[in-house]
Amino acid sequence: MIDSLFLWLLVYLQISVFVHILFIVSYISEKSNFSFRGFLVTTLTNFVIGMAILIVMMKDPDVIRRFTMGPVLFIESGVIFSLLIFLKVLITIRIIRRMKAPDSYDVSFFGKKVYKQDVVRKGELATYFLTLPFTLISGAYFLVNLFGG
Repeated sequence: MIDSLFLWLLVYLQISVFVHILFIVSYISEKSNFSFRGFLVTTLTNFVIGMAILIVMMKDPDVIRRFTMGPVLFIESGVIFSLLIFLKVLITIRIIRRMKAPDSYDVSFFGKKVYKQDVVRKGELATYFLTLPFTLISGAYFLVNLFGG
C-alpha cells in the first residue's frame, strides 16, 4: 500500500513540476494573472507533494529500497506518449481548419485549389517532426509494457 502511494506521489510531483514549468514560461511570455496564479498554485502543490513524499520516507525508510523504476517509467512513457499524440492531433486540427478557410487558398485556372504557404506554419511543422522520435520511442515502450507484460 505504501509502495504504491510513494509511486503515485512521485508521478504527481513530476507532473506538477512539468505544469509548473509551463506556467513559468507562460508568465514570462504573456505576463497574465492566470499564469501567475497557476505558478503560485503549482508552487504550493509541489511543496505539499514533496512534504508528503518526505513523510512517507520518514515513516517507512525501506520504501526507498523496495522502489523500482519500472512502474515509474511505464507511467511516464504513457503520459508523455498521450501528451505528444494530443499535441499532434491539435496541430492537425488547426491545419485542417486553416485549409478549409477561403482565404487560405486560391483557385487555379483549372479549377483546383492551390493552398497558400501560410496554411502550415513553420513552427507547427517543426514541432510535428521534431517530436516524432519521442512519440515513437515513448509509445513503443508504453505499448510493449502494456501488452507485452
